[in-house]
Amino acid sequence: MNKKRKAFWLKQLHQWHWITSAICLVSLVLFSVTGITLNHAADIRAEPVIRESEVTLPAGLLETLNHRQQGPLPAELQHWLKQQLDIEAGDKAAEWSAAEVYLALPRPGGDAWLAIDRNSGEVISEVTDQGWVAFFG
Repeated sequence: MNKKRKAFWLKQLHQWHWITSAICLVSLVLFSVTGITLNHAADIRAEPVIRESEVTLPAGLLETLNHRQQGPLPAELQHWLKQQLDIEAGDKAAEWSAAEVYLALPRPGGDAWLAIDRNSGEVISEVTDQGWVAFFG
């Protein structure tokens, strides 16, 4: 009985050894690739893709927006932005002023922002995508 138990634990040890070694190897390779992309960013040709958009809010959404003074954008406005501009605002807090609402939307491998004029309802947005190489940097 003692030999069976010892053999069982020896098999378990061997199995866990190769599994943890494989996880460490994958982690080391990913760490190395990101280090290379960070240290040689100037050598890697990556043209950012910038998408700018200008639209006007419907009157109802502008009225809903003007009833708020702080916090995230109203849910109806978030849904409209997703449909019109393909921008997900989420529950990120916006910067509210008397003239406009500004929302910064940083993301891996890029950046995005939008500004909403509280008087006219004009929405200006910009989405920058640095490509897949920037995602690993």
